[in-house]
Amino acid sequence: MNAKDLDKCVVLNQEICPGTVVDTVGCSDAAPGINSCLNAENANLALPPGTYLIKSTINIKYDGITLSTQGLSNDTTTCMKDSSSKKCAVILAANDFCENAMLWIGTEKTPVNRVTIDHIALDGALQTRIVNGNANCRSKGRGRNLMELGGANNTLRYSASVNAVGGTAVGWAVAKTGKSSIIHRNYIANNGNGLPDTNYWSDGLTIGKVSNSFISGNLFLDNTDVDFVIGGAINTKFNGNTIKHSKKRSFAAFMLTNWSNRRKPETAQWADFRGFDIANNVFDCNSKVDICVQIGIFPWFYDLTHWTRFRTMGGSLHNNRISTDLQGVNVGGGGTLKYPFVMFDNVIDARSTSGQIGFGDRKTRSLGKLNVYKRGAENFIKDGLDGDVTGDQDDPWHSIF
Repeated sequence: MNAKDLDKCVVLNQEICPGTVVDTVGCSDAAPGINSCLNAENANLALPPGTYLIKSTINIKYDGITLSTQGLSNDTTTCMKDSSSKKCAVILAANDFCENAMLWIGTEKTPVNRVTIDHIALDGALQTRIVNGNANCRSKGRGRNLMELGGANNTLRYSASVNAVGGTAVGWAVAKTGKSSIIHRNYIANNGNGLPDTNYWSDGLTIGKVSNSFISGNLFLDNTDVDFVIGGAINTKFNGNTIKHSKKRSFAAFMLTNWSNRRKPETAQWADFRGFDIANNVFDCNSKVDICVQIGIFPWFYDLTHWTRFRTMGGSLHNNRISTDLQGVNVGGGGTLKYPFVMFDNVIDARSTSGQIGFGDRKTRSLGKLNVYKRGAENFIKDGLDGDVTGDQDDPWHSIF
């Protein structure tokens, strides 16, 4: 709903929990009513299909709450994904929305547990908020759609997060390690504008650290910073996901990073990916993504003195399809001698031998399937079975973004 349409908007109120009615066509602010139902009664809430305009954050403060769309508890289609998708409850940011996130799961920095978001669509109204002069929201960290603080047994499924202004469409386990998370069959798309616009970038799914979790069957489309980035995953699976670009640019499609404090590099610790299984995914990057699969933080941050502290350790990449007109895989800060990063049985189709990548240090570089600088010293990778770790590059991509 654009601001210019509100003058002719006709409110349609419906009861969403006993005694509480809200507008379901995007004409007036539904956030106070939704929050009242979710938290005053500490109860599950199934919203009727419709559009729910919000001017303030929806906050889930208690354990064991499910936020869903009525009538879709047994449905396995994903909100907004395609023509087969059922009509979901769409939570839409108002043109002047400038809160920390549209949906906040937890209280301040304290996580909650056993929360399920099921068949809910979050629409950050990127283009109308930009037109409305909401540019300062991104710089204040207020362009995000969803933030989950890192509870246990929390689930995001069959839902959508689209049109975030900046930051991330979905931030998960952002305060503490998320335990037994399930992120399944969601549609995360069109978040941020991306280059050449330097103001509005957004990750798709940004994860702090998780353990014993499942990230499966999701579609990431045209997110504009990094589509999927994670800073730790112990005994976790990233299986059967698709990351695709057709219109917007990003710096990486998939990335293992290290969230250690860059301002105190002497305190950094290795990012733990032991038992992280990355398998049977499709990474379709074409000419829109600088690095299709990035293992390690060094292209983003390289400390000359303490670089060894910023490694990742563990993890395996196998049986994936990687297709790009730029860089296929880059390992920069990936693996340790004891816990190398393992690669095998991936199909990597990298169609260029040179091209421009980077941001702060953007220039033409040699490109190919696999770049590993100083193997056995700076980076540690090995074959799992048949192996595909014969790289065609050995270039130091340090702090190029």
